Amino acid sequence: MGRGAAGSRLDYRIWKADGVRLLIVSHSVNPWTPHYARYFAARGDKTLVVSFSPEPIEGVDMEFIGVEPWDKHANKHLYVTRVPRLRRIIRCFRPDLVYAPFIASNGLTAVLAWKGPTVTSGRGGDVLEQERRVGWRRGMREKLIRFVCDRCVMIHTVSQEIEDELLRLGVHASKIFQIPVGIDSQRFTPAADMPRHPATRLICVRKHEGIYDNITVIEALGRLKAAGREFTGVMASTGTLWAAHKRRAEELGLLDRVRFTGEVPHERVPELLRQADIYISATLSDGTSSALLEAMSVGLLPVISRIPANTPWVEHGVTGLLFDTQRPDMLAELLDRAIEDQELQRRAFEGNRRLVCERADQNANMKRLADKLESAAMGEGGGW
Repeated sequence: MGRGAAGSRLDYRIWKADGVRLLIVSHSVNPWTPHYARYFAARGDKTLVVSFSPEPIEGVDMEFIGVEPWDKHANKHLYVTRVPRLRRIIRCFRPDLVYAPFIASNGLTAVLAWKGPTVTSGRGGDVLEQERRVGWRRGMREKLIRFVCDRCVMIHTVSQEIEDELLRLGVHASKIFQIPVGIDSQRFTPAADMPRHPATRLICVRKHEGIYDNITVIEALGRLKAAGREFTGVMASTGTLWAAHKRRAEELGLLDRVRFTGEVPHERVPELLRQADIYISATLSDGTSSALLEAMSVGLLPVISRIPANTPWVEHGVTGLLFDTQRPDMLAELLDRAIEDQELQRRAFEGNRRLVCERADQNANMKRLADKLESAAMGEGGGW
């Protein structure tokens, strides 16, 4: 656990040499979970993933404790009722540290199941979602977040917006550290003919869920077509609103130029992005978006919502364009500009990949995360 049975501190050099027994409570369906698990397993740490979603992770041990079919919107009682099962797994596995991304779900299960060193992680909606709640629901959500954070030795955040919200909720600053997940910049490389002009190929890879507000993208594309602008588009994702959004696109006469692909395996995303020129996201809130970083690494021009999570990465009019949320009229105007602005396309192509490589390289950020988790297991977190 980072301490011996009698409470004595483990020898740091021995701990480093032997590796750590790391238990990760995280949905295996989330793209960062396999990456985290394989990274720690490859460096010699004994790694076990406990997941409420059933997708296996090749090369990593996993325990599925959810129900099938898995639905992230249903069966939320499992985060409490599966606590006894997680306790049994912990007794058998004997972890040095538990790492549980998503404070209000996996983090809750983890802190209820054991008292040893635990690090939770705010990813986006788990922290920011309560801003759209009212009354007692909002109060209960905020109390839940504080309850989990109080019982963790460290809290990992992936964006400044999440960190600011946790501070507002009263989480102690000494516990919080910020490291974006980052992306594999060696996989997400530009096409040989980038940047292209005019930039008529548009792509949105955000899921068809309310928080991502893809309807604003569709309405903006409808305005572009009505104005006579030539373009093609791809909506490369799925979600509960997929059918409704496709119907709206059909009403706007967009299906002759906008493809709704459904879910795209992540291994196909680099090539799909390389076929595009402009990346669009209308999300209402976010962590540090891996989808945005991947698009920037490929050299696309971002036209994205003006939210706190995005502004550290894109400078309006210099390396991309920012529009006010839920403003399809504004998005349409900026897309019209983006298609024709050759100098903006060049600056985005040259600057955005460089920024991603400097600040969001996955391998470098994983090393930083590993160092933090090591110190947490050694009892060096702000709350330990």
